[in-house]
Amino acid sequence: MNPTIHRQIGLRVRKLRRQCQRSQEELYVWLRAFHAPITRDMIANWETGRAAVPAVYIPVLAYALHVEVADILPGLTLKELRAGQIMPSLGRPRQRKQFSHQAEH
Repeated sequence: MNPTIHRQIGLRVRKLRRQCQRSQEELYVWLRAFHAPITRDMIANWETGRAAVPAVYIPVLAYALHVEVADILPGLTLKELRAGQIMPSLGRPRQRKQFSHQAEH
């Protein structure tokens, strides 16, 4: 994923955390209560763009911050998706083999 998007997500997490008037430590404690293997340092790294928020934690963060997942994710357009800014190009899709429905004897 594009590093710019990582940074945008981190900045949104910080903004939303501050709107909830929670410190990184408070967010960490809350997430740990739900057995999420997250540290306060991880939250700091996400918020500064030094590390990407793993996708699996975005719904948990949204719940903790009382927002929707879409509030954490940057506004993405179809143009950005086509330009490969979200996911790298995976090349051409593999074609499926055609099988004959008639059994050969």
